[in-house]
Amino acid sequence: APKNTSISAIPSSSVLEGSSVTLICSSDANPAVLNYTWSRESEGQLEQLQTGVTLTFNRTNLKHRGWYHCTAQNQHGSQNSSVMLDIQ
Repeated sequence: APKNTSISAIPSSSVLEGSSVTLICSSDANPAVLNYTWSRESEGQLEQLQTGVTLTFNRTNLKHRGWYHCTAQNQHGSQNSSVMLDIQ
């Protein structure tokens, strides 16, 4: 199964409202990761957003604040990582 799954936030996980932020998921997996799936916590539920290595917000607003999860999956299983996005 994938391991060392982590999320990087560029430029930072705390940004000013109206600026952009990109979340990047990475993982060590052999065989390679088949897909990365992004979700966010919304009222205690996980809401699936999209698949892919990156999740980009071009113009952030306060609604984007919260916990985001990336799940890395290959044939042997999956692992997830989470990050708190703070919009100032």
